[in-house]
Amino acid sequence: MKVRALSILVIFLLSSLAPIFSSSSAESAVNVDGIEVLHTEINPANNHTYHLLSASSWNEAAEAARGLDGFLTTINDADENLWVFDTFSMFDNQSRHLWIGLSDYEVDGEYSWHNGAPFYYNDWGDSQPSQGGDENYVHIAGTNMGNIMPGTWNDLENDPQYFPVYGVVEVGEGADFSLRFNGDGDHVHVPNNDSISVNNSLHISAWIYPTSTDDIQFITMKGDYGWGLYLNDGNLSYSSEYSLSKHPSSNHSVLANEWTHVEVRLVENLGGEFTINGIPAGAILPEEAMIPQGDFGSNDCFTSGQSCDELYIGSMGAGCECNYFVGLLDNISIGTNFTALNQSTEWVSNWTFAEGKGAFTLDSNGLEGSIDGADWVMPDGTIVAQAIELFNSDEHFIESVQPGDTLLFYADIDSMTQEMFFNMFSFGQFGKEEVTTNVYISHDVIPNSWEHDFHYEAEYTFISESWSWPEEGTWWFVVIPEGELEDISLTLMWEIADPPPALDDMTELIPSIPVTGQTIDAGRQADFDERVLYYYMNVTEPLASLTVETYGGTGNVELGLSWGTVPDPFDQFNFDDFFGEDDDKVTSSLVSWDTGQGNEHEVALYDVEPGMYYITAYTWGRTFDFTIMGSFAYAPENIEPEDAVELTPGVPYGPLSGYDGLLQYFKINVPTDTGRLVVDLNDGFGEATLYMGYLEAPDTANYDHLSGAPGAGDSIGFNEPTPGMWYILVETEEVFANVMITASFAEPYVWSYDGTPIQLFNDEALSGIEAPQGEELYFFIELEQPAEYLEVVTFGGEGDLLIQAVGDQVLMEFNQGPGGPNGRQGGNPDVAFTSEPVEVSSKGDGTSHSLFVQMPANGRFDITLVAEKAFTDVSIIATWVASDIPPLDDDEPDEPTAVEACTEIALEYFTDADLDEDGVISIEEFEMSNDIETSFDLLDLNGDGELESREIIQEACSCSNELQTTFNQLENSNSVSVETLSSQVYLNSYSFLEMDTSNDGSVSSAELERAMSSCVTVYDAFDGDRDGVPDDEDDFPNDPDESKDTDGDGVGDNADIAPTLANDVLYSSGAGLLIILLGALVFFLRGSGGKGGTGGEDWEDEKHTQMSEQMLEMAEKVVPEFQTEAAPNPSEQASNPFDAYAPTEQSGVQASPQFAEINDLLESSSPQPPSSELMGMIDSFGSEVLEYPPGSGERWTRSDITQPWLRS
Repeated sequence: MKVRALSILVIFLLSSLAPIFSSSSAESAVNVDGIEVLHTEINPANNHTYHLLSASSWNEAAEAARGLDGFLTTINDADENLWVFDTFSMFDNQSRHLWIGLSDYEVDGEYSWHNGAPFYYNDWGDSQPSQGGDENYVHIAGTNMGNIMPGTWNDLENDPQYFPVYGVVEVGEGADFSLRFNGDGDHVHVPNNDSISVNNSLHISAWIYPTSTDDIQFITMKGDYGWGLYLNDGNLSYSSEYSLSKHPSSNHSVLANEWTHVEVRLVENLGGEFTINGIPAGAILPEEAMIPQGDFGSNDCFTSGQSCDELYIGSMGAGCECNYFVGLLDNISIGTNFTALNQSTEWVSNWTFAEGKGAFTLDSNGLEGSIDGADWVMPDGTIVAQAIELFNSDEHFIESVQPGDTLLFYADIDSMTQEMFFNMFSFGQFGKEEVTTNVYISHDVIPNSWEHDFHYEAEYTFISESWSWPEEGTWWFVVIPEGELEDISLTLMWEIADPPPALDDMTELIPSIPVTGQTIDAGRQADFDERVLYYYMNVTEPLASLTVETYGGTGNVELGLSWGTVPDPFDQFNFDDFFGEDDDKVTSSLVSWDTGQGNEHEVALYDVEPGMYYITAYTWGRTFDFTIMGSFAYAPENIEPEDAVELTPGVPYGPLSGYDGLLQYFKINVPTDTGRLVVDLNDGFGEATLYMGYLEAPDTANYDHLSGAPGAGDSIGFNEPTPGMWYILVETEEVFANVMITASFAEPYVWSYDGTPIQLFNDEALSGIEAPQGEELYFFIELEQPAEYLEVVTFGGEGDLLIQAVGDQVLMEFNQGPGGPNGRQGGNPDVAFTSEPVEVSSKGDGTSHSLFVQMPANGRFDITLVAEKAFTDVSIIATWVASDIPPLDDDEPDEPTAVEACTEIALEYFTDADLDEDGVISIEEFEMSNDIETSFDLLDLNGDGELESREIIQEACSCSNELQTTFNQLENSNSVSVETLSSQVYLNSYSFLEMDTSNDGSVSSAELERAMSSCVTVYDAFDGDRDGVPDDEDDFPNDPDESKDTDGDGVGDNADIAPTLANDVLYSSGAGLLIILLGALVFFLRGSGGKGGTGGEDWEDEKHTQMSEQMLEMAEKVVPEFQTEAAPNPSEQASNPFDAYAPTEQSGVQASPQFAEINDLLESSSPQPPSSELMGMIDSFGSEVLEYPPGSGERWTRSDITQPWLRS
């Protein structure tokens, strides 16, 4: 505990005498039977006294420590751990195991120190803590314990019987805690109580650690403008009345970022004084020595009707929610009952903040104060929480936490960790009101709300973050919920990178020297190792950037660059895209990828530290004769203002590259009578910011002009620049590259505006805007289709403004969609899009404002620029990225639901997964798709190591998957009406009435699941005509009425008159028979012409003529015309296959069916099949289809490229 400054000297003198009598007093103080003090030492690092006890259990040693006015020792760092081990483990030349004060006997896995201090540092031995059985107490190993080395920690049971353990006591009080206030609402309020009433004297004492001394910061105040103590720009001030300007102040100030003891002491109407660290710091005059009781009656208190008589710590008081303290406070004491300044004080309230946790704190009299926002910390500012170790991939589960609880976790990350993932969610929050949870993360330092590496606000207690190549060491995670949470799950996972290949197995790239003739020629079934080439570059000094490029040759090569090990193509999609404009370019701090068509690729890393860097060139197909080259770019020389590069007016300079932390300075000498100065950044990519200053180099806090436009295209321009040297700073918090900078002179720009709205175009800045106070300028944006976002930014110039936007925003309504080819729940959701009006206002300061709209709808957005104060030389720019959402038109009628068939879903997947477009999916392509739950081997029905389209279709169109995909597209509130389901077209057979077991007219998701488990798949993707005969066994794969051609004449057995007799034989026989019959008929007619009378002859002649005509007509029909005739549609054929060939009704003679069939067969010829080298189109069944000859209407089909063409 901290004590007043006057006590420090006394403690120091006493501590210097401690070695003289410590041993004798320690021995007498031990009150545990059988335990004695063996040795005593003082640690010079902290001046604490330590005692070595005789062997005992942990509990006995802890009890003895309390009798020695101490605790079993707390180890705070590696130096203290080494000192304790070296000092006591070999005392008196005897090896000893040493008890320390760490244990988890209260809550298994949650370690804490004996003195109450939070657990941060550890030095666990290998595979420790084992947490086996009752092993809840920690010791320092004095000798080797298997793989546990001396000096490291191990957990044991309370009283081990296999070897003795000796306790080490650290003399001193328990852990000391403080409260940290953020200066923005944090405070403690204490209900009024007579125990803190003061009469005609007042003494306020406090230990303070301000992190800033600016402005007014109250340490404490009573009621409504009552007595109190505060800082006023670093000086102590006493609240003696309502007006702060009349308050007395000290003549010395306190320093920021260090502990200071401050006091004010006064007797009413007699006077008083301030003291800082025990030294007088200014007197209080008698007329200033007043003690207001805090019942002023300010407007807030009067209108609220509240008593406003509480004691406030860390804020001004009840009359004003303002003037909050920023920093740490401890040991705030309030005293009274003295009549002269040289008399002792009667302390009536002392706030030591001894609890270290919770939302309440008690004073020395048990008076309770409520903590509003302030954080529990150690005196060094470290947050107070018991650290819990997270192990790789192990889920840590917490049943419940209360508002304001601080959860602290840590993990030791290895040096070659390639990826780290942190996930948190709460099962108990489903369906409940959202609770904001703050997560702070840092490397090697315990984070808090004011100092951290990363901060996330978990929405609905869900967070999922990842890091590429996290630094080696201890990573700390702090979780602080703002409300009560239940059933919280946390998981930290990390992946250790595989070591790189031996250098002899890679090619070294020498900077700026191309390596030519690089080829990867691997077959379709080749392993990945045959598709990759590895390279490396040795960086021996820091670089601004490291770049590797490929070019030339033919084919398609992909490129990756990484620190630590060779980049793995299967991990490249884990990293965040820095720039977002090119989906093929992905860059993180230590990994860069460039993929896509062709061999022209470039990868780069920025702010490169010395080390070995590795390059992977690979292909999923083939690539021939490409060139690869690496290059170094060293930090520019103009990183200091005195080294600024002078620009030539109108001449571009560059290209420039930059990264976080790199500053680049330029300058331009402006002559007299220059009308306008313009400085532009052009081309390139990334994010850059431009600053300008006159005569002195600017920095990010002090400048005359600023351009903070999105991207790397910043510009500053202003009229009538002051003649002389203007300095320019180019800076970024991210990365930019290939940027050119130009400074130029121009004629003065005069802004004119007639009130007509001005259209803004994407990523095109409009500069030189000005307006008097109160004026509104109108702009508009036309979006042809919905966008991912719309951002409007103003920058540069001087003044104060506001941006307002009015338009429509896209709304999404989610329904479960068809998913992948498996069709299971959890697939891609079906989204319906609508829009609603939205009004947005900007945020920012001065002329630097930004307005952001998520998912703006297509149409017009009206932008208004409001001059809060007069502004000049302002630029405005609008940027947006088009989305894949189709344009919305609320006036169009709703389209009927269009269900995507399972065959279409399968073919879409097949097209996307077939990366090399060779007509099959390899194992590597399948693993990259990640869309199908079924294993590759189960999908590969023919076992050839590849997936063809029909194998994918077979899986997607199984009865369960077809049901699921259809249901997902139609469902509303987890059900679909029987009528709607029955109206769809299916490849399998279903009875939706039977599925509706609840008889409510609809099929629920539960009813669907039951139907899916019992349905039978009748569809066969390998039976194109669905006649029950697989295509590879079907002579007519596209004719459901035919499957066999026994005689090989091209006519199916069902349509063939003589299935076992070739048609050419049948044709010739039929033709001969026909000639004989015709001859006999003519002979018969002629032979009967001379019989009968004349009248009969006339009649017979007429009849003969008619018969001759009829015979002639029939003779004409049997002459083959050899006209190609398309095969009849199977769905339109009659049940009798010969019906289609019946003679027409005009015929005077009814030929027999057999004659009609022969006649029809003679009318067509068998066209020649197309060459097997000709390629067709893939139909919905996965078969290849071709029309040949072109335009003839003849369709040919085959199952794959190795099969001959068969006529459809």
